Amino acid sequence: MSPYDVVVVGGGIVGAAVAHHLGVLAAGRVLVAEAGMPAGRGATARSGGLFRLHHTARCDLALAARSLPTYARWAEEVGGDAGYRPDGFVLLVGEAYADHLAKNVLAVVEAGGTAEVVSPAELVAAYPGLRVPAGVVAAYEPVGGWIDPAAATRSLLASARRRGVVVAEGTAVSGLVVTGDRVTGVRTNLGEVAAGTVVVCAGGWTSALLAGTGVELPVWPKRIGIAKAALSDRQRLPAGIDDTLATYFRPLDGGLLVGVTADPATDPDREPAPIDLGEATAAVRTLSVRIPALRPATLVGARAGADAYTPDKHPLIGPAGPDGLYVGTGFSGGGAKLAPAVGEAVAAELVTGEPAPLLDPYRPGRFDAGTPVVSELPYAHM
Repeated sequence: MSPYDVVVVGGGIVGAAVAHHLGVLAAGRVLVAEAGMPAGRGATARSGGLFRLHHTARCDLALAARSLPTYARWAEEVGGDAGYRPDGFVLLVGEAYADHLAKNVLAVVEAGGTAEVVSPAELVAAYPGLRVPAGVVAAYEPVGGWIDPAAATRSLLASARRRGVVVAEGTAVSGLVVTGDRVTGVRTNLGEVAAGTVVVCAGGWTSALLAGTGVELPVWPKRIGIAKAALSDRQRLPAGIDDTLATYFRPLDGGLLVGVTADPATDPDREPAPIDLGEATAAVRTLSVRIPALRPATLVGARAGADAYTPDKHPLIGPAGPDGLYVGTGFSGGGAKLAPAVGEAVAAELVTGEPAPLLDPYRPGRFDAGTPVVSELPYAHM
């Protein structure tokens, strides 16, 4: 295969966003190597796609706030449809965290978002399908909601193609080529590809791809899952995270996607075990105290996949090890909502050589330096 200025390994939403912005910046010859078909084999196609600005770490809030305008103007900026549905996002926490919640809501507003603390009665008035008892504190984002990560990925890659990026599906990268003290390309099922820079956006496959480079990053694949349940009525519901129940949810096609607690580790080269009846039933039963229409529930589907996690549950973004190697991985369940901002900042760094301040907290060397990302105002499970 021909040499390229940049090879992006992985055609999920993060790799697609990087490719799109490299195309926008006319960054030379760019190749996206995707082992399967867009939107990849990993987390993107299995994501719940919740979108929110509300975070407990300010660095995540900054990236989400940077991504929101792109999702709101997707057709104009990217083309196609990202499936952005601003039908509202709620975050529920125990009253012990009321002060943290109020300050995190203020941070959203200061970042240019729209958010407020609401009473249980106000929330139920807006969304009659919810049951929110006293002792639960709520934050509401009216333009939060959800996206379709797979659709967003396909349109990002279509935009990249229009700008000259080569998207090579069915091109599995098995390792990196190292010449001296520099990464000079990738090995694939279709032969070696020379590259000036290799950007690894390979999620759970990252550690295996870095073998032989001398780079060891604290990132590992974790099984993730979602169940879909029918609802006994069609009352309006938002997307949401319930920190008191340690779960999340969002509407889909008249039903509800419900987060499933899945096994902590998996092998990304083996199809993750499907969500079983016990896992799905437990997840729906837990959430049914908040959404009674889940009783009695009819399960109508599930998704299982693998995502890449790090010790602080925040991504690794930046140069890593030998010259010519850059990583964007370990998004720990949060890649979809941050991808537009990450893609923009990564592409700018690669083209200009100037560090992007938005990415400084996420550098791959932070654990060796003893500076993991820490939430300033956390909740019980966030």
